[in-house]
Amino acid sequence: MKNNAKKQLILQKDSLSSIKCWFLSRLLNTDSEKGYVLVIAIALLFGLASLVLVYARSSRIEQVSNTAAVDSTSGFYGAEAALNERANEITKIYQSNSVPSGTSPESTMACFDNSISDGTGDYQCKTYQFSGGDSERSGYSATTYVLEKNEGVGNVGNVPPGDNHAGLNMIEYGHSIIALAFKDSDVQQRQQQGSGQGRGAIAILQMDIKNRLIPLFQFAAFYKDDLEIFPGATMTLSGPVHTNGDLYIGNQLAVDGDVTTAGEDLFASKGNDSAKKGNNPSPVSPSNYNSQVKTPFTITDLRVGIDPLGLPEPDFLNSSGEYFTKADIRIKFTPTGTNQSTYGEDIPFTIEVIERTQANNSPVSAPVAVSLTSAQRHSLRQPILVSEQLASIPSSSESFSNSTSNKFYSKAQNPDFSTCKPIYKADFSDMRKNIKSAFPSTWNSLTPQQKRDAAQFAHQLLVTRVQEEESPLKFTDLDLVGNNGVDGLTFTNIPNIPSSLQTNLVAKLNSLTANEIAALPYPDASGNTVQRCFAPAPLTDIGRDASNHNKPPFRFFNNRENDNNGRDMRLLQINIKSLTIWNYEGIYLDGSQLKSANQLLFKTAPADNKAPANSFQALGMAARDTSDDGLVMYLTIDSNSYTNAGGNTSPYGFAIVEGNQLPGLGSDNAFNLNDPTGLTIASDQAVYLQGDYNTRNKQPASILSDSLNVLSNKCFDPNKVINKENNMNCNDSTKNNNNSLGNALQTVMNVAFLAGNDETKGSQYNGGLENYPRLHESWSGIPLRYRGSFVSLGTPNHVNGKWPGTGGKFYNAPNRQWDYDTEFNDAKNLPPLTPRFSAMKQESFIRSFDQ
Repeated sequence: MKNNAKKQLILQKDSLSSIKCWFLSRLLNTDSEKGYVLVIAIALLFGLASLVLVYARSSRIEQVSNTAAVDSTSGFYGAEAALNERANEITKIYQSNSVPSGTSPESTMACFDNSISDGTGDYQCKTYQFSGGDSERSGYSATTYVLEKNEGVGNVGNVPPGDNHAGLNMIEYGHSIIALAFKDSDVQQRQQQGSGQGRGAIAILQMDIKNRLIPLFQFAAFYKDDLEIFPGATMTLSGPVHTNGDLYIGNQLAVDGDVTTAGEDLFASKGNDSAKKGNNPSPVSPSNYNSQVKTPFTITDLRVGIDPLGLPEPDFLNSSGEYFTKADIRIKFTPTGTNQSTYGEDIPFTIEVIERTQANNSPVSAPVAVSLTSAQRHSLRQPILVSEQLASIPSSSESFSNSTSNKFYSKAQNPDFSTCKPIYKADFSDMRKNIKSAFPSTWNSLTPQQKRDAAQFAHQLLVTRVQEEESPLKFTDLDLVGNNGVDGLTFTNIPNIPSSLQTNLVAKLNSLTANEIAALPYPDASGNTVQRCFAPAPLTDIGRDASNHNKPPFRFFNNRENDNNGRDMRLLQINIKSLTIWNYEGIYLDGSQLKSANQLLFKTAPADNKAPANSFQALGMAARDTSDDGLVMYLTIDSNSYTNAGGNTSPYGFAIVEGNQLPGLGSDNAFNLNDPTGLTIASDQAVYLQGDYNTRNKQPASILSDSLNVLSNKCFDPNKVINKENNMNCNDSTKNNNNSLGNALQTVMNVAFLAGNDETKGSQYNGGLENYPRLHESWSGIPLRYRGSFVSLGTPNHVNGKWPGTGGKFYNAPNRQWDYDTEFNDAKNLPPLTPRFSAMKQESFIRSFDQ
């Protein structure tokens, strides 16, 4: 339009020049008409000049109008882009399992007045720049700020009917985002704002958004990438299923819950593995899904092609992520090389503890990390002599129901809360034969008080000698006599014992093993006969750096790693039961003085008679931590010092054993008013979960790790460790590592999982959801009973061995009695620090024309 106006103006000027020439020629040739013609010429000149001025003014108005329209449109789009960018920034904060913080500016004017605060943190004023489109046009800027709704308090509730994931628990936060767009050439106008806020803006927009935080463990299965489920036997998942990718399913799967996918189609199979339901992926549209795949969904159960859900960043499990930051206990694995001379003496871990909850259940205002001393950490490597109180807890014949509708299907009936068992009965009837004939008569010749004095003295010496050991004792060392078992365990004199009995008693005590000394029967203050026994070491270093390193007594060979050729692993084993006992009544040697380890790892809640009898909670041994809904333990290894830990072939990991009972508060508790706490274990390395887990006094529980391995109750040898050679099944470390423990045993677990999984490539199947937990034993149809939630946020970063298939040296499949834990439908039953996905919903979009 601008160029056309210029051309028309040039034509007008050319025409005027021609007319002028014509009049001049007439004036020169005719004298009689000069006056008349002159008047006409002048009039015409003025008329034409007026036309030119009118046209020029019209062109200028049109040009200004077009410029204003361009500015308005550009400003609108710039402000809209700024709104979207600011909304994305807010959403990313929620995706990182955090909430925005800060203060909003007092007014719009504050964003442009240096004398007024423009807000702080995530809500402060922020300006974005945009190009004008060409070199002749001014650029634009958009200034934004955020207002929180409901004073920043999230509304707790359920996702409304009709929305994706309807019925799930959520916390919903509301925000208003304001954006004002300006032309850079007019930026001075912003500084002239007085009573009219936003004066000079070419666009003023407001977006109201809601961010919903929905716990991931409310899904039976939740996958960031493609989800594949091809169970060999019929399998039912009684909970919601979601994938941010495509869904691949076999016809033996039934889902009793909503199914959502970000992908547009459902597939019958993936890859070209003929063992699956077809060759290449065959899309199945939801409308005829039932007839083609024969899985009992209804159309209302399915929503395909929904927006991908916002998930935590991939590094949220790293040592700079949220689980490290908010952990109550941090354990860092620092293994010494298994070919080093100091391997046994070096303490292969450090521990930090952070107290976050006071005795009155109020939060600690400024939590501080406290490191355990070398003496305290040394004690964690040795067996624990359990008190007579805990040793007297009777064992029971616990069992599980075989009815899926029975509450005891995955919870133990008549739970066994015993901590350990004395090696012989108080009447000596089952004592070791070669001392049974002589020792009982000697011991029974003592008075009750002499028995108590002798036993307590012997126990103190026993604990001292155990703590003086430079290297960790094997649990079976406690069954050896004298220096063959515990160095220096020799008696020379027993206080308060008459000389007539002294010599004989000393000789008899020196013939006993550490376990037999622990079991000495004596009367307590109430006259009840009591005994003591040992619990395994809370922490044990397992594995070797190379197959030819024979110094470590325990080994774990993972046949799946190293492209299915196997790899020796270095694992730090954590015994949950022993850790809890040590925190309650452990002893460590500080110089030459024995000191109590009571509450060094976590502060305990008072004894609670609402809990099952003899449980940790009932005895006052449970953690009182209620920050982030319970105890969080973070496990890591320094990838700077151990470079292999940072790559994708890390040989490091953590084993969790004896977790039948967790150190949290169950659903019936006095300290937290029946709001259970529980335990979350998080690690940036592989985790190996062994044996029944969370089956006694069940609590909210989760394990988050780089990859997740499951070992049965069988994989726990007489040394109270996991031990595995280069083959299927675990081995007995007391038999020179060559005696197989045999096939797996039924195992029951109540825990939510978040871990990495393989991806299917070509004919290399990733094992599907049915192989989410990595197995290493011959289950051969033995039940693996599981209640929880499977969450996968991608492939493992550090321990990523491919699924090897079944048989050979790898594993044989269990009877997968797996299902979603419906107790997670109640928000209070979710594990501590449960990860959440963020779903943003735009409520309104407003354009204001008031300046």
